[in-house]
Amino acid sequence: MRFTLDDKDLFTTRRAPFSADVRLGELPRSQMLRAIAYDADGDQIASDSYLINGSPHRFDVRIIDPIPGNRHNDSIRMRAQVTVPEGRSLEELQVFRNDDQVATLYEAPFTVPIELPDGPALTIVRIVGKLADAEGPAAFVEDTAIINGPATLEEVQVDFVELYTTVDDRDRRPLLDLEESAFQVLEDGVAQEIVRFERVDDTPLIGTILLDVSASMEERLQQSVQAAADFFQQVITERDELSIVTFNDRPHLAAPFTRDRIDFAKGLMGLRAERGTALYDSLIFTLYHLNGLPGQRTVLLLSDGVDEHSRYDLDDALEYARRSEAAIYAIGLALPRKSKESPKKVLEQLATETGGRAFFVDDASQLGAVYDQIAVELRSKYFLAYQSSSTQPSDAFRRVEVLVDARGARTRTIRGYYP
Repeated sequence: MRFTLDDKDLFTTRRAPFSADVRLGELPRSQMLRAIAYDADGDQIASDSYLINGSPHRFDVRIIDPIPGNRHNDSIRMRAQVTVPEGRSLEELQVFRNDDQVATLYEAPFTVPIELPDGPALTIVRIVGKLADAEGPAAFVEDTAIINGPATLEEVQVDFVELYTTVDDRDRRPLLDLEESAFQVLEDGVAQEIVRFERVDDTPLIGTILLDVSASMEERLQQSVQAAADFFQQVITERDELSIVTFNDRPHLAAPFTRDRIDFAKGLMGLRAERGTALYDSLIFTLYHLNGLPGQRTVLLLSDGVDEHSRYDLDDALEYARRSEAAIYAIGLALPRKSKESPKKVLEQLATETGGRAFFVDDASQLGAVYDQIAVELRSKYFLAYQSSSTQPSDAFRRVEVLVDARGARTRTIRGYYP
């Protein structure tokens, strides 16, 4: 029995108990744990996997059987695993043999026999899941298994790096009329081929307002709550979803993702300013909450103070933010002028690393104007996607830079990603 974590070997044993202790690190990252069984000849006979710290919003389908590498002559028994986001349902799971649809499944167990009319010839089995009450690319997921493939055949998973990019002029006004030819993407200094390009004005926005409700916010809390409610009212459409996380010395999910104004408003009711500030812990909690959601993911962070109670530090928060690929828009409200750790610098760094932007205001009455600016920017982005040309096996952080051939233009996007 062999155990792997994110395809890296952990432990191998030839005798029971078939178990292993796994160190997952300090941060709650999603990681794939896999167990693989072999017979006496070294041939794989069974396997299973489990996504640790998987997002409750994840939609996924996966072929469990047949096992890759085994030979089949007349038929196979296809078994699939389906993961559906909390509160959602599967509409259907289509099963294909090569180009022919051979079955449609609607509920577990997702198992079906498939005849192999060409006997031991290479056959491709594909499953496509559709989420009920959903449209667009996010409504579909698929998986593929190669049956009776040659021993030398390698399956390669192609993942695209996706960049939501803001382009401003010298006065920080969005530039909205640029063509694809004006853009260049560099990964670790090497030019990449852009395979998808479009203006983002109706891509679903998936966001969280991360609202400081520590004791120091008491005099400004009412105006801060009203500004958040106005943002929802003016910006969120039937395709968007927004949640609320409040925090003092611990985070609290005040309202789950919703596009309903009443449900959102309930999360803002009865808030009290009390206790200290755990900014870094709360940000990591929020980014984990966003994990697995499709679309343009955004955190609108409002705070008026210095972190005092977090278990994690700024480096941990930055590391987690880089892995999340969500843009952080940080708003510093009446920040202290003197403190051991500069809150302004912290908020700027969080925003810069993730392709967001930092704002600083002295009075809560200015929050409405700030939210208006953020709303304009979120609807004024470019979407670029590329397949990395890097052949390095390293899982180290890869730096990304987007350049634009336009006078005075400035770009903002994520600083990089982990493969």
